[in-house]
Amino acid sequence: MRRYYPGITIFKLVGCLLVLFSHLMFNRYMGTIANPQLRFLALPLGAIVPCFYAVAGFLAYKGWTNASDSRTYMRRNILRILYMYIPFCLLFMGQYIIPELIHGGLNMGNLILQAKILSAAVVLNGPSVQLWFIPPLLFSMFVCYWLIKRSGMRAALILGILGFLLSLLLTGSLRAVLGTSLNELLSGIPMLDYFKLFIYRYLGLGFPFVLTGIVIAKYEEKFFRARVWPMIMMAAIISTLELIYLLQFTAWSAEYKITIGIIPNTVLLFYWILHVKSQAIQKYHKFINLFSVVTFCGHILLMQLNLFLLNWDVAVLSGQQNVVYVMLTFMECLLVSLLLYKWSSAFALNPLYMYGKRKEGHSDQSI
Repeated sequence: MRRYYPGITIFKLVGCLLVLFSHLMFNRYMGTIANPQLRFLALPLGAIVPCFYAVAGFLAYKGWTNASDSRTYMRRNILRILYMYIPFCLLFMGQYIIPELIHGGLNMGNLILQAKILSAAVVLNGPSVQLWFIPPLLFSMFVCYWLIKRSGMRAALILGILGFLLSLLLTGSLRAVLGTSLNELLSGIPMLDYFKLFIYRYLGLGFPFVLTGIVIAKYEEKFFRARVWPMIMMAAIISTLELIYLLQFTAWSAEYKITIGIIPNTVLLFYWILHVKSQAIQKYHKFINLFSVVTFCGHILLMQLNLFLLNWDVAVLSGQQNVVYVMLTFMECLLVSLLLYKWSSAFALNPLYMYGKRKEGHSDQSI
């Protein structure tokens, strides 16, 4: 049996709630900050997304190393995520692609345009704004497994470091190394913008941090017994120095998406996750996990539905309307989770697993 990690359950719950409230409130208010330089403050602290990837890598490694057939385990794990992702892609097609094909006609130009939009949505941006997280996750889990099985951990680490450095140069705190002229040349060209977004999401976040979780899983006992204060000092020093550099010597740009400090901050957060102990969390794990998935995947649809039903414009919500908007979406996520939980309990089903019961004797915990 795999060990149960209550900290992972708590992290997924807190992370999904942060995603919910950032989409409801935080992202809108960030645009109102008078001094755009202050947006740099959010970069080194943005360890939630990379830590999600690290958790996925950690659990995947624990799963395939304990499975009787690692290839079958990984295939099932990837398919489970795909089964959750594909319906959103179909919904995107029904909401945007098909109406445009009907309105614009089935001529070659429109077909190519809609194919580009669909490809960008499925591979880069996600069919819903929060689901951009999924394609890099699938890519990274597959590539990490394939590389480690074929070439070993060292080769995977070298490629992970190179990918992260490339992301820092194109979309991170090392952009100044390229110089102003080259950065201007690389900006504003649609295909290059897509390329940089791919590098950032796949090679800057997905692959390196899934690999980070795998390395932590491989050396879990040593990592668990490590002293925390050196990690705290390293994270604080790197993040502070990098932030001072960014605030003093660079002008804010939306091109800045990732920092060096996000690595020690993510590792430190993961250290805390592994040290959390709570029997109560394990008791309610299935419902918390279900609520986390429902909140992460469904909150954008519920937000859109609420705005439509209330006939509100998100750009001009009053303070009272904003409170109603936030609480209504949260309560709907909770209600949907309760209904799914009751339904799955009544039929002895687990709605998070759509391909049937797993045959491996593993913990129910997964990303």
